[in-house]
Amino acid sequence: MAVILFALMLTIQSAYCLRDEVTGSMALAESVQRLRHNETESPADASEWAAHRAGSPFSWEKYQFKLDTSGNFLTGRRVTGTGLGGKWSLELKQRVFDPEDFLRKLTLINQEE
Repeated sequence: MAVILFALMLTIQSAYCLRDEVTGSMALAESVQRLRHNETESPADASEWAAHRAGSPFSWEKYQFKLDTSGNFLTGRRVTGTGLGGKWSLELKQRVFDPEDFLRKLTLINQEE
């Protein structure tokens, strides 16, 4: 009986840890996408939103999210997001969504033909 209860406890603990990692990853990815598409949202607001969205983890004390934008108009802006919690960590980097720049480049190519 003790072995079965111990195995059950380990299974539940592993499931909670996996749930916390997936929840943190989803909140970070969603906040990076929000910051990437929304020009008016600040990185601090996106970090706060990710922490609120992820909620309280079961396996560690809390999530720590940090989002930042870098780059300029010529080289292209990037959004970098990092998430930490317990033994879990994740870093995402994506370019800022800029359809106007794509259309300008496409127009330039069409003019050269």
